[in-house]
Amino acid sequence: MGIRTLPSLGTVTKKERLSVADHLNGVPVLVLETTMPYAGYYGTTVPDKEGPGSLFLVTRHHYNDDKVIRFVQGVKKTFARNFDGVPGNITLVNRSYPVIRIRFFPSEHMSALVFAFREQGAEFVPKIKISPSEGLIRITKYFNTEEVEDGIFLDTDNNSVAYLQVDEHIRWSSFETITRHVKNNIEGLTFDAAQAIMYDCSGILDFVRIYDENRSVDKLKEIRNKYLEAIRKA
Repeated sequence: MGIRTLPSLGTVTKKERLSVADHLNGVPVLVLETTMPYAGYYGTTVPDKEGPGSLFLVTRHHYNDDKVIRFVQGVKKTFARNFDGVPGNITLVNRSYPVIRIRFFPSEHMSALVFAFREQGAEFVPKIKISPSEGLIRITKYFNTEEVEDGIFLDTDNNSVAYLQVDEHIRWSSFETITRHVKNNIEGLTFDAAQAIMYDCSGILDFVRIYDENRSVDKLKEIRNKYLEAIRKA
């Protein structure tokens, strides 16, 4: 089989523990951050990272994805520092927060970035207190992947990420249950899992997003087979 590339717009849905980013000095708006990123892989140990992780700027309005992407494009035309920004939504303590997810950006310059977004017309929620808790995060992003085996797509931008195609979409609560079952029935494999969707000419494609710093096709095949089996039985 030749390698199939799948560049696509789509979404990733995952659950992570979130808190207010109180360490950001001079930033008067509400910014959330993940406190235990990729907990399914790292557990409760926060990994040593060379740079900042994900930060979420909470917007005052539920802007549609096109509007947020235009905000990001406008900022990048004039802003000196590079960053990755995508639209998203966080459900936290039964409340929905529209967000702009920011990555690959030094947190000490966040105040300047917020100002740049405001110059584009974005409005943000003022900083408030929110107790740390688990939240369901859904972001819209662009994927660059290649299919190396049937149903197994490697992220060509991140060597720790892969996408396993599954037969159908399932609710998040069922996905969590199935993921626990899969992990309990695979020895010696550690990974973080999330839901993802992409598009091709046939329509919507459903995936399990896998984070594993030691990913291999053999491991991914085993994980995918376990998911397919568990989904069929659900």
